[in-house]
Amino acid sequence: MRVFLTGASGFVGSYTARALLAAGHRPRALVRDPGKTAKVLAAIGVAAEDVELVPGDMLDAAAVAEAMRGCDAAIHTAAAIGVTGPASPGNGARPSSAPPGGARPDLLQVNVRGTRNVVGGAVEAGLAPVVHVSTIAVFVPPAGPVITAASPLASPRNDYGRSKLAAERYVRELQDGGAPVVVVYPGGVCGPHQPTLDALMEGMAGALGRMWPLPPGGVSVVDVRDLGEALARAVSAGRGGERWLLGGHHLTWPRYADLCDSLTGVPCRRLRVPGGALLGAGTLLDAAKRVRPFDYPLTRDAAEFMVTLVPTDDEPALAALDLTLRPVRETVADSLRWLAEAGHLDPRRAGRMAPGGKERLTMPQQTFARRAFGPLMTRVSGARWFSRVGPRIVPPLDRALHRASGGRFLLGQALVPSLVLTTTGAVSGLPRTTPLACMPDEDGSWVVVGSNFGREKHPAWTGNLLKHPDAQVSFRGRTVPVTARLLSDEERAEVWPRLLKVWPVYDRYVERVERQLRVFRLTPR
Repeated sequence: MRVFLTGASGFVGSYTARALLAAGHRPRALVRDPGKTAKVLAAIGVAAEDVELVPGDMLDAAAVAEAMRGCDAAIHTAAAIGVTGPASPGNGARPSSAPPGGARPDLLQVNVRGTRNVVGGAVEAGLAPVVHVSTIAVFVPPAGPVITAASPLASPRNDYGRSKLAAERYVRELQDGGAPVVVVYPGGVCGPHQPTLDALMEGMAGALGRMWPLPPGGVSVVDVRDLGEALARAVSAGRGGERWLLGGHHLTWPRYADLCDSLTGVPCRRLRVPGGALLGAGTLLDAAKRVRPFDYPLTRDAAEFMVTLVPTDDEPALAALDLTLRPVRETVADSLRWLAEAGHLDPRRAGRMAPGGKERLTMPQQTFARRAFGPLMTRVSGARWFSRVGPRIVPPLDRALHRASGGRFLLGQALVPSLVLTTTGAVSGLPRTTPLACMPDEDGSWVVVGSNFGREKHPAWTGNLLKHPDAQVSFRGRTVPVTARLLSDEERAEVWPRLLKVWPVYDRYVERVERQLRVFRLTPR
């Protein structure tokens, strides 16, 4: 099938071209700059000669009509993007785009006129299906706990939001008239090789290793490779009239920050931001920009998106397209790795995601504490007298510190990663909390050891987990339900060298006791 495509020099469009080729289709791309497009495609392993590049502008209706002549279907990904302020290049369109001899149009003209020329022109030319890429932003602020295709449209304040809403209404009119138009609503698109950083990727690069603002709400992350695959499949699966949400994985802001920390190994500070304060700041900045224009990423619309976003109902799209989204951890890891490789992220803040980075880095305070007090604490913790004194002092003190700090501080975490585990008593059935050293793993789980300070009996919490595997972990201020699994001998042998890097005293305990220390993996549910 020959597929007409816009935005091939952009993030989504380039990956869509790659997916179309992989599916055996023949993409014909309308592009403003064939040389730039060739470089963008080459970066993701696509030879420019494999994609038919037609010079032209989507604002030139005659050029669009000529370029799509002989095509069977169309995918419209091009748009100017400006949810956080002035429009920026996005998916192959720019606010400076102008038809020959025309004046510079504004963002509203770019997105609306471009949609009319491409989507409307494709319908008029008899192409089917015609796939239009919208955004979940047209539903924000959401009317319910989950965004669905039937959710009411929003009332955005900035030009970008109004332009996408106007384009959305136009496309829906075509659908209501029976046109073979499919609309796809992606969330925040992440992945490697982004030609121009958007707000999500730029914000991630700016926060890493520094400060994560944590408002209420969250972010929806969809991998650009999955989105490209979905659009390529839509030209075969779509018949017209479908509205498919593809928001991706919804993460609260604390969970997003924790994911980045665990991937890089470089924890950063957190700043709790009340939702009302963020919305108020966005409103004030919007007013100030109307008096005297200036560039600043925060707007009322952007603040509303951050504070109010809820999960999206992606199941209808995933089922219709026979698509499974890759894990969000893989998406964010590949994004971070590319940000570091491309020079958008300092290697020191990228940690293990930096080129050649392998070892888990620790926060500066932890590194200093290990160097200054590590040898002393190793000797003290491994001493037999401490096995009698430690259990009476350390756990109660850790529980008190944990409560006082809102779950963010434990006595031993300056030396070793630590968590608080809440289990269900094997006999009593009551909740039991235990501070523990842990080894956070790359898959988001934690490994814990039933050392019991080197005493001969297994600690009670291990018996609780054997009877009631469902438990709860508090880690760096975040509470997560988990399922515990006792590791087999083979699995235990595999993780033991890594556990000794976290806390070498475990080897002392093994030498002292006759029992085998129980090792559990705690996996988020």
